[in-house]
Amino acid sequence: MSERMRFFYDGEPEPQTAEEWEAFMNDPERSRGYPGMLPAEDITAEQLLEQTSVANTQSIVDSTDLHETTPEPGDPPAEDTDPPTVVAEGPDKDATGVSPHADIWAVFSEQVTEAQMALKGPGGEPITGESRQENEDIASFLPEQPLTANTRYTVEVSGAKDAAGNVMPAPHSWSFTTGGPKIDPPTVNGTHPAENETNMPVDTTVSIGFSEDVSGVQITVKDPSNATVQGTTASDTTDPADLRWIFTPASPLAAATAYHVEVSGAKDRSGNVMTPYAWSFTTAGDV
Repeated sequence: MSERMRFFYDGEPEPQTAEEWEAFMNDPERSRGYPGMLPAEDITAEQLLEQTSVANTQSIVDSTDLHETTPEPGDPPAEDTDPPTVVAEGPDKDATGVSPHADIWAVFSEQVTEAQMALKGPGGEPITGESRQENEDIASFLPEQPLTANTRYTVEVSGAKDAAGNVMPAPHSWSFTTGGPKIDPPTVNGTHPAENETNMPVDTTVSIGFSEDVSGVQITVKDPSNATVQGTTASDTTDPADLRWIFTPASPLAAATAYHVEVSGAKDRSGNVMTPYAWSFTTAGDV
């Protein structure tokens, strides 16, 4: 703050802090008496009387009397001492009739790292597979081979650590029992374009959703002359929960043309093969 005399008009609140004074000084409607004020050490008593009389002020404050203010310290954030816990699991604890291909997973109470999952057979023998972490609060276990039917398995989760460094103090475990072998084949549960859909763009791709994870999918697209459209078929890995396969034509389709799609060969992890599925769609007339 500079050493200057400050004058305030009748009815003005008197600034009490440096911040309030800066706001006052930068407001032309409140600080008209400020410009041209003489330094406090140079002004005489007569000049002070003259200045205050002209400005019609009621208060006089030397800026050196203003006190700097500091924010009141808030309560420090509470230290996180709670370790992560498992709040949901699958298959459910003590579930029976579980599919040998069921997903094995655990959800934590918070985001974690270093979580490990292990699967053990009825005699405690480890089951070969991959432990992995998804979405920062979910761990899963993917067995290398389908589980044995009518067998009790135990899942063990350990090592999960939160951002504060708290580690789950003890492994979390539960058991489930598989059912008989899976015999129902995979099915189609959605297509794009939909059956008999019209006005599809000529650069559209064809996608098929399945009821479960499959392999060996064959997608064939044919034009009205029964000529096969060239393209590539691949699984969509952008969303593991959306079990879709996509056919991408090598070049744009013809306009105003009906195309026939056939899907076959999809096989689940038990070796069950789908029943072939077919439908048609039509492209738009204007390109």
